[in-house]
Amino acid sequence: MKFICVTLLIISGITDSRSEQYKVVGPTDPVFAAAGEDVILPCSVKPNISVVDMRVEWFRPDLKDSQVHLYDDHVDKYTDQIQSYRGRTELNNQELQRGNASLKLSSVRVSDEGRYKCFIQSKYQYDDTTVNVSVEGE
Repeated sequence: MKFICVTLLIISGITDSRSEQYKVVGPTDPVFAAAGEDVILPCSVKPNISVVDMRVEWFRPDLKDSQVHLYDDHVDKYTDQIQSYRGRTELNNQELQRGNASLKLSSVRVSDEGRYKCFIQSKYQYDDTTVNVSVEGE
């Protein structure tokens, strides 16, 4: 009996991890933004499964203090966010249910230009994509 219970637990664990497999995707071309405007940095999972229970982190790999936005344990966390992004980033919680983790960046600045990583981690896997942002103006 003990063997059957252990076997069922292992099989259910394998099934759960397989059902959660996804790929993080973003744009292949740079995202263009005008200084002072708002911009959406696209990022989603395929297939379109909810990422509400996952960790979603946006960061700048080229910067020392790199965190742009963190969503973890069902809440946005700003403790380690780069100071210049405070109050300017937002994820749409309803869209997270559809697998869309796109980041809204408000009042774009020239200093926002560069590479961004969208990192999504579930209990069983993680993946990321890179979004290149080009800022025009001022």
